[in-house]
Amino acid sequence: MKSNSWLLIVMRSLKGVKTLRVEKRTIIVLTCGAVFFTGALIFLAYEYSSLMEERSNLTEEIGRLRTKISTLEHKLKKPPAQPRPVKPSPPLLAIDDLQVVRRANRGGGLSVRFRLVNKTPQEIPISGTLAMVAKNESLRNPIYQVIPEMRLNKGIPQQPEKGSRFEVRRQKFVEAFFDSSPEGSFKTLTIYIFSSDGHIVSQTSTEIPEE
Repeated sequence: MKSNSWLLIVMRSLKGVKTLRVEKRTIIVLTCGAVFFTGALIFLAYEYSSLMEERSNLTEEIGRLRTKISTLEHKLKKPPAQPRPVKPSPPLLAIDDLQVVRRANRGGGLSVRFRLVNKTPQEIPISGTLAMVAKNESLRNPIYQVIPEMRLNKGIPQQPEKGSRFEVRRQKFVEAFFDSSPEGSFKTLTIYIFSSDGHIVSQTSTEIPEE
């Protein structure tokens, strides 16, 4: 017949034998308690170890952040470096000896003469187009005249493909004549030079002398 208890025999001496009866349930409860207690100790030890590791990592991260902040503060205290002035590159094609003369014997028209000079060291041929605009923008209705004929927008040529074509290896002489305008006299002459793809590469203006 099965029993729900164990019989412990405790022998203290040869004179007598005493017995202690312990229930199986008590043994199971004590065993489970011991296992739980051991597991709890292991869990607490693991958590403590993890906490210490996180604390160490946090301390290192704080140290790195302090170093970065110190470096940034040091950089901010330094005066900003002054940018070096950039020298504009000289134009590859220059306009020299520009002359504008009013011709009274030709109805007050304008004679224009100048040289296109290639400024490249190797004298590489430069090609493009040019247009000349005589203007007087001080009038209530500004007047313009362009050579060669093309559409203007506020005195600026808009059709460079219609300009006078050129190719300059060293230099090229250019001459033109503007008829006088019945609406008033021209005050300024501007020469526009376009690249082969139609972009303005330079413009030169000069005052037109009075008669």
